[in-house]
Parts: sequence; C-alpha cells; structure tokens
Amino acid sequence: MVGYDERMLVLMALAALAATPLVVTTTPVPLAPIERDADNNGIPDGWTRETTAGAITVATTTGPAGTVARIAYTAGTKGHLCSARVPVSPGATVTLASVVRGEPSLGDVTALHLHLDGPDGVLHTARRRIDVGDVGWDPVDMRATAPEGTLGARVCLEVQMMKADQPGALLLAPIVLSELRATSRTSSLPLKRVLLVSVETLRRDHVHAYGYPRLTTPTLDGLVAGGTSYDRHWASAPYTHPSLASLVTGLLPTQLGFVDNIPTISGDSLTAAQLFAKSGYVTAAFNVQYVLSNRYGLNRGFHYYRNHPNDVPAARLTEEVLPFLEEHGDDNLFLWLHYFDPHGPYRPPAGVRERFQGDQLWQADTATFKPGTAQEGSPDIPPYVLDKGQTERRHYVAGYDGDINTFDEELGKIVRYVKTKGWADDTVIVVTADHGESLGDHGRTFCHGSLYEHDLHVPMVMWGPGRVPSARRVTAETNHVDVLPTLLAYAGLPIPAGLQGASLLGVTTARPAGSLPANLAVVGRGDRLRWAVRDGATKVLVDRDGRLAAAWDLATDPTELRDLIGLPSKQARALAKTVQAWLATGAWKPPETREQTLDDEDVARLRALGYVE
Repeated sequence: MVGYDERMLVLMALAALAATPLVVTTTPVPLAPIERDADNNGIPDGWTRETTAGAITVATTTGPAGTVARIAYTAGTKGHLCSARVPVSPGATVTLASVVRGEPSLGDVTALHLHLDGPDGVLHTARRRIDVGDVGWDPVDMRATAPEGTLGARVCLEVQMMKADQPGALLLAPIVLSELRATSRTSSLPLKRVLLVSVETLRRDHVHAYGYPRLTTPTLDGLVAGGTSYDRHWASAPYTHPSLASLVTGLLPTQLGFVDNIPTISGDSLTAAQLFAKSGYVTAAFNVQYVLSNRYGLNRGFHYYRNHPNDVPAARLTEEVLPFLEEHGDDNLFLWLHYFDPHGPYRPPAGVRERFQGDQLWQADTATFKPGTAQEGSPDIPPYVLDKGQTERRHYVAGYDGDINTFDEELGKIVRYVKTKGWADDTVIVVTADHGESLGDHGRTFCHGSLYEHDLHVPMVMWGPGRVPSARRVTAETNHVDVLPTLLAYAGLPIPAGLQGASLLGVTTARPAGSLPANLAVVGRGDRLRWAVRDGATKVLVDRDGRLAAAWDLATDPTELRDLIGLPSKQARALAKTVQAWLATGAWKPPETREQTLDDEDVARLRALGYVE
C-alpha cells in the first residue's frame, strides 16, 4: 500500500463509503424529567436537592424547544440537584443531551455531572461546565463509556455562585439520557485501524532513539526503527489543550480561538473523531487529562469516551484499552489514547525512578533548586512538582525519565497486542506528545509554556508495516496540524478544505506545498501573542504583527543560549518577513470568543497541573 498515491486512496475510500458498515444504536434511559414538579415544591419529581449555602428551586416554563425547566438559585448558592440512579449497561456509552441558556443577569458558573455508579460508589464522572449569562441556547453533549462494574447513572446539576450578592437562573431543556453502542464491520475501507497515541510533556531529547543516553523508550525506539520518524516536529502550542486541539483538527490554536487551557473548542471546528465517524469508523478515546474532559469539547464525534482524573496511572488506562480492543477487534476503528505520565509531579511506580539514578548523567548533574510558590515560569520548584526535602535537579529528572519509561512500557503492551492479533498490516499507529518540559532550562523549573525547543520539539512517529515506510527519517519541518490530514490520507479519506496542516505522505525534506509558510507555534494572548517560527537551523520569535523579537541559529546553538536579535542573519530576517506577510493575510485570526470563568473544581484541577496560581 505504500506505493499508492493520495488520489488513489481517496477514490478507494469514496467507493467504500457508498455502503458504510457503521451501525450506531441508541437506547433511551428513563431519567426522571427535571422540568416536572408535580408537588410544586421546587424540586423535580424523582430528584433530590442538597445545598451548603443558599437555595435551588425548579419551575416549569417554556422556551424555543417547548417545555423547559427554570432553575433558580439565590445569591451565594452552592449545592447540587441530583436525579435518582437509573440502570445502564457496562461497555455502553451513556450520552446526555440537552440545551441550556443562562438568564442575562447570571455571570457565574454551573455544571452538569454524569455519574456512573458501582457497588462502592462513583466509578466515573463526566463533567460539563455550562457557560451561562447573557448567551444564546447552548447545546449540551456529554458522553462517558461505562466501565465494568457499572450499576447505574445519575445526573447532577452543580451550582457555584461565585458572587455572594448575586442570584441567578438558567433554563434547561429536557435531559435525554441514552445508551450508545457502535459497530463497523466487514468494511472495504482501505485501512482497518488508526491508533493515535499522545503523551504529556515528552521532550524529544529524552527519547533514546534520538540520542538520549538513558534507555527510556525501548518501545518508541522500535517504532522509530520500523516506521517513519518526523525529526523536526513541533507542537502547535506549549500547552495541552490548544496543542491537542490542533492535533485533532488540523487548525492552529489561534484559528480555533484560544492558545491556553481554558476555553471550550468551538462547535464549528470538525475533529478527527467526527471525520472518521462520518467515514464509517467506530471512534473511541481513552485519556487521562482534565482538559480533555467533556467540559472542553474534544469529546465530540466519539462513540466511546473515557476521561480519567490526572492521578490515574498509565497501567490503568491500558487495562481498559486492551479489553476494548478485544471487544471491537472486527471493527473499523479510530482510537485516541492520551497518557498523563510523564507530566509533573513525577511519580513513577516503585523501583522505576531508581533505574535512572547513579549513572553518568546522575553523577554529572549537580544543579539544585529551592522550593517556590509560582506554578510555572520560575527558577524555583513549583508547588505541584515539589517532593518534600528534595532540591536536586537529578532527583526530578530521574522521576521524569521514570515516568517516560512507564509510559513506554504501556505503549509496548498496545504494540505487542496489535502484532499478536495479526493486525500490523492493516493498522497505523501514531505516537507524539502534546509538548515538552523545561527541567530547569532557561530559568524555567519543571514546567512548560515557553517557545523554546525543549517545550515545542516533540517526537512524532508513524508505524504500520503494511502502510508506513520503514526506517525513514523525515527532516522536513512538520507540525501537529499536519497529523490529521496525514491520518486521513493513510486511511484514504477525503481531506476537508480549510485545514492549515497538510498531508505528509511522501514528504521527506521540505514542507508540503501550499501549507503553512514555516513551522509555527504560538503562545500568549491579545497584544502579547508571540509566534515561534523555524525553518531548518533558523528560528525566530515574532510578535502578532510579525516584528522580530528573537533569533537563533540552531546549528551552532541548539540549546538557544545566544539570542542573535542584535545581529540577526539574512535567513532570520527573511523568515520573519515571510511570516509577517502571512500574518497580514489574517489567516491565523480566531473567531469571536467569550471569556470563561473558572469554578472551584476548574481552579483545583488546573492548579494541580501547574496551569494557574
């Protein structure tokens, strides 16, 4: 199949799609209506109310969708309104659909929770923040795949009035709860399976195959040797949410409307899951990362969706994925796995950190840091990373390498399973990272968010003996926005117009014609927006108007210690002008977005990631 060009693959896919084998079944789950209050006591029949402050009442009213519930709460209210538990089946995806609108006076936050209960309590919770206030009707689409042991589901509306002097209310259409199952078998689609594996905070220079002295990544090394490695690959942003949003939409973060971890992705942006589902694939995601929860919108298009808290170890994710692969082994499948290890705090399993202690790197590293109070961008150890009493960098780097090794072991289980099942010739596996990590470089201790190479330069490997060239090292500048069009090309599926990335099939030394002017990444907001731009050994920083802000020659200064802004090279000036002209076209500009407030859980979860103070 490697010899097929993209046009042939697309023609094959279009022929296959004429009779797509995807079958999606939904079964209603009888949830007590939230808009009904027969006793007229302010609590819907079959629901319970619990508040620690203030009061919540429900009344029936009308809206464009017909009968809706008007849920009102007094100033300073904090509490929940919860349904009774209803039975659901393990293995099915429980979906919650509704539409909501906040009344104009409301400026605070609420959330819907979909709890999946087991014998000993809650097994899993999907959470969807509701952005309310003077906004239009907003669709709610939540989904959570029920793990083994699930007995039933509950829906809770959480209220957190952040302003003690302000009452509020919202209108909520009838909640529709359903079970969803999907199959897609005996298909003539050109490619059976696509497995996209992403991992947190993996610097490329800590991968053994790329020259790191420690054997951190034997599985990934094998994929590099047997597949195609993109050696100049950048994340589109140094933060998880915008980076992964670019990865699965083919659009730069600015075009999506955000460059940080807070906003929800716009419904106008099609995701990989939506495109693969439309083309006949069962779509599934298993991930460990708060900013991939239902609250952020990247669950759209998935038939199966499991989102775990950040402290869930990599092994548990794999333990859920392998049975899912067994159950859906005959399906055409697009599967996205996102592992949290090795994001700080570094907590590899017992004995793993010790694998990376006492060697030459350990002996040579004498740097120490003091505990700090800032979550990121500081020369001190951030609170969320700190191990009490530990000030040596080598302790944390050994933990970081241990977490990388732990992820690699779990990746190995996935790859071995694919090989054992005889799927290798009809499967493409992609492995990359959302961004890198500083580890103390450039005065930034165990954090990310900068435009230096240690935060942007990540591994990107594609493997599939039946499709992907073996032992190929691509030196072209590549970017996260190129991953989606490349996967669509390998699957023989049409690539939508308007993507800012381009297919990398056949690319070896130069970016595809007609794509981005250079390799780009972005951070900041408003007038403080900055772009990193790289073309070979030349790297520059420009502001949102394209003015040159920094310049490096990576051939002579790979660690970016000598900023050449005072005497930029001819190549650096030319690269800045190229990007300045591109910025002037407005192709990067975001749609209109509204600011979002954070509730207590948002703040706690993001602080644990080092993303807020």
